[in-house]
Amino acid sequence: MSRHLITLLFLLPFTLTGQSSVQDFDLGGTARILNDECIRLTPDAQYASGSAWYEKAIDLSKPFEITVCLVLGKNDDLGADGIGFVFHPTRRTGYRGEGMGFAGLVPSLGIEFDTYQNYHLADPPQDHVAIMVNGQTHHYASVDGPNPVPNLEDGNKHLLWINWDPIYQQLTVQLDGKERASLQADIVKQIFQGNPTVYWGVTAATGRKTNYQDICIKKLTFAQAGQ
Repeated sequence: MSRHLITLLFLLPFTLTGQSSVQDFDLGGTARILNDECIRLTPDAQYASGSAWYEKAIDLSKPFEITVCLVLGKNDDLGADGIGFVFHPTRRTGYRGEGMGFAGLVPSLGIEFDTYQNYHLADPPQDHVAIMVNGQTHHYASVDGPNPVPNLEDGNKHLLWINWDPIYQQLTVQLDGKERASLQADIVKQIFQGNPTVYWGVTAATGRKTNYQDICIKKLTFAQAGQ
């Protein structure tokens, strides 16, 4: 029996929620709705920070799938800082800037799309993707990465797919059709102390160097907590 068929059978006893809009997010900081699909997290301005938290909690004992596009601006050498995806039991944003809205949150899981090299965090010179836990931003604590990727600061939309399969306990991150990071672990037990109910949000920040940074919603599929 194929893995996909096993997963399909697992899905049958509960209802998945799909197709969400920008109206389903709580915005903070500089985040603003651009249109029916996109949220601008930061303008191309110094020391800006914005967040967008999905308003409904999800159940990590069931699968979820996030399909969005990221836009990380047009400034390459002069661009910063990137976008982070955060999973946390409450809709609370951590330290911004180099903290990517993830720093200091315990328990938490973060996926960063980093466009600026912070030497003291062991960043590579290239744009990169990493998976980190419990608000630790130095890459000595990364559970995967930092994994260099081609330049993201080109003004284009970059297709992102994040998938969690609780049967195989596999978190997969694909960017522009290629797997860029993954984690195989019981994240409910090992990260969230057995609590499967979490919120997820996306954050972005600038510093002395800047970029406009957007997220465009394509499709969200998940089991709402409490179903």
